[in-house]
Amino acid sequence: MSDAPPSWPPFYFSGGWFRLGSDEPLFRIKGKYEFEFLSTEEGDEPALAAPAYAEELARQIASEPRWLATGGWEIEPGPAGRAGSVHSTPFAARHPASGHTVEGRVTLSPDPSHWVKVEVFLGTVRVFVAYLDMPWEQYELRPSGAVEKTDEAPGRVGKRRNWVNLSAAAWPVLERFAAEGWFTVEQPEG
Repeated sequence: MSDAPPSWPPFYFSGGWFRLGSDEPLFRIKGKYEFEFLSTEEGDEPALAAPAYAEELARQIASEPRWLATGGWEIEPGPAGRAGSVHSTPFAARHPASGHTVEGRVTLSPDPSHWVKVEVFLGTVRVFVAYLDMPWEQYELRPSGAVEKTDEAPGRVGKRRNWVNLSAAAWPVLERFAAEGWFTVEQPEG
């Protein structure tokens, strides 16, 4: 499994919360509880955004008591932790129908390319690697070594960070678990 980020630079849309070397206002107040960003086409500074999103996403995973995955898996995350710039969330995935349990962890870290590197380990074995950015309201995941930017990313995280869809075509390791070519992890409704 390679560790090469996509061949193009990441983009982090949020209107510009994170900017290097700028004293310019990034938003203006519109009303008592309203504001608008002034320059949404520039996005956030990737060098600052990648570490912030890595930390935020690890906390989001850990903050939910239960996630559901394709094939009937129930995932219970543990508390988020940090070692240097790597944010990690342990988990236990259980398959109630078969009685199987697998322990692992999700790690998120800012790559030197300023992409957020996402890795999943089962025990000590890395089974998944992807690179994440946020070109619009949803996060996009790309496989390691992606050379062509497509209109539709093969992996997505919802803007509320409550679901993840991954294409088994982009990550063949997911083929045996996928339904109709997709592997999904989501928070239960209700």
